Amino acid sequence: MDKLEYYRDTIKKILTEYYQMKVQGAIELDELEPDDRLAFDEERDQYLWFRSGWNGKERLRYMTMYLRIKDGKIWVEEDLTNLCVVDDLLAAGISKGDIVLGFRHPSKRPLTEFATV
Repeated sequence: MDKLEYYRDTIKKILTEYYQMKVQGAIELDELEPDDRLAFDEERDQYLWFRSGWNGKERLRYMTMYLRIKDGKIWVEEDLTNLCVVDDLLAAGISKGDIVLGFRHPSKRPLTEFATV
C-alpha cells in the first residue's frame, strides 16, 4: 500500500472509531439530536466529522474534526475533541514531519515538532 492510501485508510479508521464511540454514548444517554455525521471525500482528500441538528429551537452546525491530505502531508485543521487525533496518527506510524497542525497560525508552526507546511 502506498503512503497516500495508508494515510487515507488511517484517517478514515480513526474518524470512524471516534464517531462510533460518540454515537454509542449518545444512544446510551438517549441523546440522538443533534446528529453527528462523517463525510469522506477521497477525490479531494477531505475528511470531516461534523454535527448538525437542533437544540430546542436553536439550529446547530459545527465541525468536530477536519483533516485533509495536501502535498503528501496530513493537515489537522480542526479537532474540537479531547481525543487528540494527532496522538492516534503518531501511534499509527505517521511521522511528525508528515503532520501539519493547520489549526495553528503559520507563524507558530515552527515552534512545534511537526511539519510547518
